[in-house]
Amino acid sequence: MTSESNLPTSSKADLRRRILTERRRRSPEVRKAASHALTEHLMRELAMTSAGDIAAFLPLNTEPPLLAALEAAHRAGHRVWVPVVEADRAMRWCWWRPDAQLAAGSLPGLLEPVGPRHDIEIFRAVRLVVVPAVAVGADGVRLGFGGGYYDRFLERLAAAQPLPEMLVCVFHDEILATGSIPREPHDAVMTKALTERGVVALGSSEDHTPAPPRAE
Repeated sequence: MTSESNLPTSSKADLRRRILTERRRRSPEVRKAASHALTEHLMRELAMTSAGDIAAFLPLNTEPPLLAALEAAHRAGHRVWVPVVEADRAMRWCWWRPDAQLAAGSLPGLLEPVGPRHDIEIFRAVRLVVVPAVAVGADGVRLGFGGGYYDRFLERLAAAQPLPEMLVCVFHDEILATGSIPREPHDAVMTKALTERGVVALGSSEDHTPAPPRAE
């Protein structure tokens, strides 16, 4: 697995390529265990937020297996929104449920719900946002997939009131040492990560080590 000790500061493209290669090596058994754990941790986090909607994402096969957690959130009465990418590269949001009809999206490999698409106004009711990433630094700097969709979305969301709780979703060993991810002005900085080991606090670090997982 990827380790923060062997990932010195490098270009984003290099980091992205190396970490995505490691993701493809995770076994079905590891992914199944991660799915159960992510469900437990997400439901615990939802229990601590105000009742409301959740915005998340439908994971690719190599991403943290979040689907079971979204199904659990739906069963618990939370309306779940997931992103869709339109032809003008704008990101909109569709209501998702486990039996939703899915169709191929405009980005390779992505499936999107079929139905009405909404803009930022839905976030008046959203209380928790789960953001995808390739990795995140212990300082909160997010490494995305290179398209900039979430950076632009998070910039717009920053003006929303009340601002929802936000979690970046990665595998635990994808939380890299402070300074490992080069930061550009448009890059989003996160304060918490949802991982298979729990919710991890992120922030600036004096000793350049990943933040410890929250005590269970």
